[in-house]
Amino acid sequence: MKDGGFFKNGTVRTIAALLCVALFLGFVAFMTSQFLSQRRKLAELNSERQQLNDRINELLREQERLQSDLEYIKSPEGLRRYAREELGYILPGDERIYE
Repeated sequence: MKDGGFFKNGTVRTIAALLCVALFLGFVAFMTSQFLSQRRKLAELNSERQQLNDRINELLREQERLQSDLEYIKSPEGLRRYAREELGYILPGDERIYE
């Protein structure tokens, strides 16, 4: 190896260049696969977030309905209705019907 070095040989230079290109392409392929994997995971997480938001909205509607029912049951009319239907309460002049 006289006259300045290892890379003066054309074959060695070609192999080194091909190795650099192969390493670069491998790096690009790895980064591309990571990018695609992250995009796929992000899409899954966005889908899950949408499902959870839908469930939250469903539960909020259920909470509103239950709150409305509770307010009605606490009203005098609601208490009377509950007493008559669930507890068998009858008002004076009513007739009890046995099944």
